[in-house]
Amino acid sequence: MHSPEQLVIRPPSEAHSLLIRTVRGCDWNRCLFCGIYDLFGVPHSTRSIEEVLADIDAYAGMYGDAFDTAFLGDANPLQLPTDFLVKILVHVRKRFPSLKRVTAYGRASSLAKKSADELNAIHAAGLDRVHTGMESGSNAVLALHKKGTNSQQLISAGLKTMASGMELSYYFLLGLGGQALWQDHVKGSAEVLNAVKPHFIRVRRLWIHPASKLMEKINANEFTEQTPEGTVIELRDLIEQLSPSPVMLACDHANNYIQVFGRLDENKDEMLKTLNSFLALPEQVRQEHYRSRPSVL
Repeated sequence: MHSPEQLVIRPPSEAHSLLIRTVRGCDWNRCLFCGIYDLFGVPHSTRSIEEVLADIDAYAGMYGDAFDTAFLGDANPLQLPTDFLVKILVHVRKRFPSLKRVTAYGRASSLAKKSADELNAIHAAGLDRVHTGMESGSNAVLALHKKGTNSQQLISAGLKTMASGMELSYYFLLGLGGQALWQDHVKGSAEVLNAVKPHFIRVRRLWIHPASKLMEKINANEFTEQTPEGTVIELRDLIEQLSPSPVMLACDHANNYIQVFGRLDENKDEMLKTLNSFLALPEQVRQEHYRSRPSVL
């Protein structure tokens, strides 16, 4: 019996999804803060259409039409040719007709390379949502971490993707500017997010892999980590600078020190109240809270 390949990582929101591996690893894999694919020993390579379709068929044989959602991995399926993606999407929709949502990771640089017609075709074939690691809207922070994009591309690619009808999740990474660039990190990110107004802003706290290139900079005193409280202040300041809109902000990861959720046009004040109330607690209480939270991938 054919055994489908397994993904390395997926968003928390896809925990119960059918996981379909379309590429192995990350085609970029240069970001200083990321050690995910090196940690798992997964170099980038592309899979054949036959391999991916066989995986989908195998899953259908194993589970039947038992999934509401599906996720295409690993890091950046949007790098693939449009006709490749369309064939995969059409097939997974055929074999799993009950799917209500199909999503994938997509780098802003890859989305930028797709024409509007290509993104429209990908959406029409069945891709409903793209998860994009914005991480920061600050050009200084993006350049520091060799992210391979800039604020203008994040804006243009995001708007083009949303115009296709797909939902867009932009990820914001607390602490990515360290102690030197944190204010520019927050300001630039708010500017990008206000310009794009993605459907979701998903907040994460920077986790530094011991073997990452960023750890080398830390050991060389070239990057000073943000403090735990600094990341909470970053989150508060980001929300303060975001315009009220139907955008959903979600701290949907276990490593966030403070979990806030809500729509910016309905719950912004409530989220700020939660953060400011926490920051007003006695120092000892706050520090104990930080120590109680895990640092996880």
